[in-house]
Amino acid sequence: MEAIHKRLQSLTLLIAEDDESTLKWLSRVLSLYFKEVRGAKDAMEALEFFTEKPSDVIISDIQMPQVDGLHLLQKIASISPKTIRVVMTAFNTPEYINRAVESEVHFYLKKPIDIDEFLVAIASNIPKEVTKNTLISIGKSYFYDTLQKLVIKEDEIIKLTKKEILFIELLLQNKKSIVSIEQIENSIWEEPVTTDAIRMVVVGIRKKLYQDVIENIKGLGYRLNLEQNLI
Repeated sequence: MEAIHKRLQSLTLLIAEDDESTLKWLSRVLSLYFKEVRGAKDAMEALEFFTEKPSDVIISDIQMPQVDGLHLLQKIASISPKTIRVVMTAFNTPEYINRAVESEVHFYLKKPIDIDEFLVAIASNIPKEVTKNTLISIGKSYFYDTLQKLVIKEDEIIKLTKKEILFIELLLQNKKSIVSIEQIENSIWEEPVTTDAIRMVVVGIRKKLYQDVIENIKGLGYRLNLEQNLI
């Protein structure tokens, strides 16, 4: 299950289910594996959620009030063809199976769904580009894992604080330029902070990695010192 967890932890999931207890159970269990899990009580709410913020995977019950799950998944497919679409139902009749095929869903699961079966199905269907290139070199044999949000050096795993993670990611996003104090405040604290607060985060990163990983450009800001340290 560790391999499955690693493949799923960067994905977002939307669940459409009109049975409240089933929705709560699925949301609770699947939140252990996915980056984000949202639950919708019917198809209309699910479509609203998806329109506001698309998900990588959607699983929907077929029978729901007003609009059924297959119509919902057809609409999702027209909005985002790459979204993995899964339908679940207590009925296993030819009528439903034929409609599922016509709706081009990726998986058809019988209720109550087998969680392990669902996880394996999704993990095996993730496009390769979603899971590759998760390690970014930050010099001297240190790599930042964008999925697990930690630093790796050979067999050593180095855990970072939330602000250290945000700081590293901000510098990586702007690795060809200097990141200003204002950018740091807006991205990490979302409010003005003292230079000492920023300096403490930098000191923490340097202690966990190596001293010159982050360069302080006096009066301008900070940048990753990659040109000197990349190998």
